[in-house]
Amino acid sequence: MKRIIYDNDEGGVSILIPAECGLTIEQIAEKDVPKGKAYKIVDVSEIPSDRYFRNAWKHSEGVIEVDMPKAVEIQKEKLRQERKPLLEALDAQFMIALENDDKKALADIKAEKQRLRDVTKFQANTVEDLKKINCSKE
Repeated sequence: MKRIIYDNDEGGVSILIPAECGLTIEQIAEKDVPKGKAYKIVDVSEIPSDRYFRNAWKHSEGVIEVDMPKAVEIQKEKLRQERKPLLEALDAQFMIALENDDKKALADIKAEKQRLRDVTKFQANTVEDLKKINCSKE
């Protein structure tokens, strides 16, 4: 089973899955790949099965890999979305602690809010390390 890959206008990799239509895969590529785009026909086994950072894929000579700087930005955005409701809940707890003049609770909430703000300040050298980063207190 073959696939057609090419760089798309968003800086990622597009993958065409040819249908049985009586055309050769080369004819399908000529027909369906946007004009002016170089393409490569690859075996389906060369397409990564892990789609977690699909929007960070790049290819060179038909080899698809994850662009780490793009993957970092994708993970940061996922973390921002994950922490938003957590911060909102802490804001409500903060107001209650403030009304009750609970200094220990205020300090704990401030520390947790700062930990969540800092969650996007990370170092990761591999895609696997990057995928493990989340908002939990582990």
